[in-house]
Amino acid sequence: MPTYKINYNQLSQQPGITEMLYALQRGLEKFGIDFYLVGAVARNVWMTGINNIAPRRTTGDIDFAVLINDDGLYEALKTYLIITEGFQPYKGNEYVLIWKENLEVDLLPFGAIDDGDTKFTSNGLGLTSISLQGFTEIYNDGLPTLDLEGKHQFKFCTLPGIVLLKLIAWDDRPESRRDDIKDISDILNHFFDMNDNEIFENHHDLFEKEEASLKHIAARVMGREMSKIAKKNELLFSRIVGILDSNTLVSQNSEMAKIMVEYYDNTIDDNVQLLKHLRQGFSE
Repeated sequence: MPTYKINYNQLSQQPGITEMLYALQRGLEKFGIDFYLVGAVARNVWMTGINNIAPRRTTGDIDFAVLINDDGLYEALKTYLIITEGFQPYKGNEYVLIWKENLEVDLLPFGAIDDGDTKFTSNGLGLTSISLQGFTEIYNDGLPTLDLEGKHQFKFCTLPGIVLLKLIAWDDRPESRRDDIKDISDILNHFFDMNDNEIFENHHDLFEKEEASLKHIAARVMGREMSKIAKKNELLFSRIVGILDSNTLVSQNSEMAKIMVEYYDNTIDDNVQLLKHLRQGFSE
């Protein structure tokens, strides 16, 4: 997988986060924990850092998926980061630590520590149970590396992985995760331009119809790439099929398409058609 060299400005992050990254990496290395960047900052790596596309929105937190295969290791990591490295716990969410009183760092555990229902549960107050679906499959599919100003190197989530995780996050809590659908819309809107050479080379069959829309082609390619990840787990694959089917079978019932109108300023039917191409690619 490739390595991309990015600077702080390209990620809309301040150079001060380097101290936090050093502290976090010391903890992860101490316990031999592998990890990768997810969430909005991973999206910004692709959109802004690599492709010079202005971010739709900025974020005040940074999310890492951490590979935890032993009971107690996650709590040991958190304890070390709090006592030794100066992070602070956050009472409202067991998976969040605070750095220097203002930067929220989410540590999302995945691996062999789920409870058999693709969830991880921690002891504490506030949010104590989170969904794990997709994290392991994305990790096993292979990840590119981010080189941040020559000071930090770590893996980060692929665009298909980001879309997959955002679909699940929205489906878990649709009442509070509308921005996930707008982020997916933003990625789909720019996906062809970000990957035109790869699409022309490896998905040339999609250009056989002269009337083919580039945006629809991009959505279908995204579906194909997401499918490569999801097929590694039957439950994950079925989950994504269910989400896409429920949002494409009847236009007026598509909650995703309704939210996408706020991004594209178009019609529900337009967005259902886009989602149908995503769904078609996912089944191929």
